[in-house]
Amino acid sequence: MRTIEAPSTPRLPARWRFRGRLPWVAGTVAAAIALLPCYLRVAGTVPVLSDGAGNALQAWDMWHGNPLLHGWWVTDVSFYTTELPQYALVEIVAGLRPEVVHICAAITYTLLVLLAAFVARGRARGGEGLVRALLAGGIMLAPQPGAPTWILMSSPDHVGTTVPILVLLLLLDWAKPRWWVPVAAGILLAWSIVGDPLVLVIGVVPVAAVCLVRGCLTAWRTAPRRAWLEFSLAGAAVLAVPAALAVDRVIPALGGFATNKGVSGLVPFSVMPHNLSLTGQSVLSLFGADAVGVHGGTQRAFAYIHLVGVALVAVAIVVTGWRFARSLGARSGQSRAGQPDLVAELLAVAIVINVIAFIATFRLANIYQAHEVGPVLALGAALAGRQFGGPLLRARLMPVLAAGLACYAVMLGFAVARPQTPPSNATLATWLARHGLRDGIAGYWQATSVTLDTGGTIGMGPVTPDGSGRLAARHWEADMRYFNPAAHSANFLVLGPDGGVSQAEGVATFGRPVRVYRYQDYTILVWQQNLLRKLVS
Repeated sequence: MRTIEAPSTPRLPARWRFRGRLPWVAGTVAAAIALLPCYLRVAGTVPVLSDGAGNALQAWDMWHGNPLLHGWWVTDVSFYTTELPQYALVEIVAGLRPEVVHICAAITYTLLVLLAAFVARGRARGGEGLVRALLAGGIMLAPQPGAPTWILMSSPDHVGTTVPILVLLLLLDWAKPRWWVPVAAGILLAWSIVGDPLVLVIGVVPVAAVCLVRGCLTAWRTAPRRAWLEFSLAGAAVLAVPAALAVDRVIPALGGFATNKGVSGLVPFSVMPHNLSLTGQSVLSLFGADAVGVHGGTQRAFAYIHLVGVALVAVAIVVTGWRFARSLGARSGQSRAGQPDLVAELLAVAIVINVIAFIATFRLANIYQAHEVGPVLALGAALAGRQFGGPLLRARLMPVLAAGLACYAVMLGFAVARPQTPPSNATLATWLARHGLRDGIAGYWQATSVTLDTGGTIGMGPVTPDGSGRLAARHWEADMRYFNPAAHSANFLVLGPDGGVSQAEGVATFGRPVRVYRYQDYTILVWQQNLLRKLVS
C-alpha cells in the first residue's frame, strides 16, 4: 500500500517572516535599554577590587599593542577569550577607569538575562514563546543585594562564561542539521575553554555525554546514518579539549601571558557535609533566595519570593530527567513531538554536573565562592522557562506570572535605589597623588586597584611575603614587566588593612624607611632608593 504523506506547511515569504520577528527584535532592544542602566546601578553597589582592576588593565594592554599580554601572570583563569575582549571594547569608548568594571558587569548580566530568555523560548512562537521568555527572564530579573551581587555583578569570575554556553544552545536549537553545526560548536567550545576551563564542566561534558547517548539510541532504533549529527556534536566537544590545550601551550610559547595553577581538587569525604550545606546556601544566594544571609524584613521577604524561582528550576530538572528516562523505552516510530528535548537535557546535565563538581572539588569556606557555580542561575532560568512556559499558558495562570514579575520588578527597583560604592582604594589613590608618590609597591588588594583608580598615572606592583620574612613580586594578576628595575623605579610601600604585607617584612627587605605616613587604615613607607632592586626574585 502506498503511504500518503501529509502536505508540508508552505514556507512564508521572507518579508512576512521578518514582520513576524519584528516584535521580538523590538522587544529585545527595549528590554536591553531598560535593563542595562538598572544593572549598571546594581553593579555600582559593589566596590571595584584588584581582581576587576587587573582585568581592566589587561584589556587596556591588549588594546594598546600587547595582544598576547606579554609579561602578564593572570590568575588560574585568564578570561582571555571570553570577557577580556569585552573589556577592551568598552575601554575604547570609556577609557581606563574603575567604572569599566561596572559597565562590563552590567552588560554581561543583561546579556545573560536576554540569552536565557531566548534559550527558554526555543522554537516556540506566539504566546507560549513569550511566556517562556518572560518566565526565564523574570527568575533572573532582580539580583539580591549583598553577597549575591558581589558574585553575579562584580569582576569576571565564571558567571559571564555562561554567555558562550547559551549562544551554543541557541545554535543547536535554531540551526538546521548541517555539517557546519558541529564544526561551529567545536570551535565555540574550544574558544571558550581557553578563556575559562569551567566550560569543560558546563559545556564539553554535557554535550559529549548527552549527544553520545542520543546518538546511540537513534542508531539502535533506526539507522546509524541518522545519528550523524549527535555523534558529530559529541566528537566536536571532545576534540575541543585538545584544541584548547594546544592554544594554551602556544600562547606562552609566543611570549604571551602565564597562568597560575588552579586550586581545585577532590576534597576529603569528611568535608562533604560542610560542602553540601554551603552549596545549598550558595545556590539559594545565586537565585536571591538566601533568607539566612540577609538582614532586615524587606530583604528577607524578597528572599522568600525568590524561592519560587529555585523551586521551578529544581522541578524542571526532575521533569527533564523523567522525560529523558521515558524516551529510553520509546519506540522507533515515536513522533518528533514526543522526542526528548536536546537543549533541555543539556541544560539539566550542565546544572547537575556543575553542582557536583562544586561540592566535590572545592573546600568551601563561604558563599562568596559561589562564583564557581554561578552558571547555574542562567542555565536554570532557561530550563524552567523552557519546561513550564507552555503549561503556565495552557493552565491560564498568566495573572500569577504577571504578579510574580511585578514583585521581581519591585525587588529590582529596591536594588537599583541602593547607594553607590566608590572603588575600594579611591581615597588612597587621591592621597598618593597629592603627596607626589607615583611608583610603588603594595599588597595585592591595593596595588592593581590604585593603578586603575588613577588611570595608570600611579604605578603599583603587587608584592607578597616570600616565606623568609622578606618581600617578593606576586605572580598573580600582575604585569611582571613593572618589576624590571631598569625600566621602573618604585620608592614606596603601602601596607593595607588586609594584613597581607607587614612593616617588618618591608624593613627586612629594603632597610629603614626615610618617612612613614599614616593615612586612615593605611601605612605608607617611603625610601630614597629603587625598591625593585631588592625584591626577592
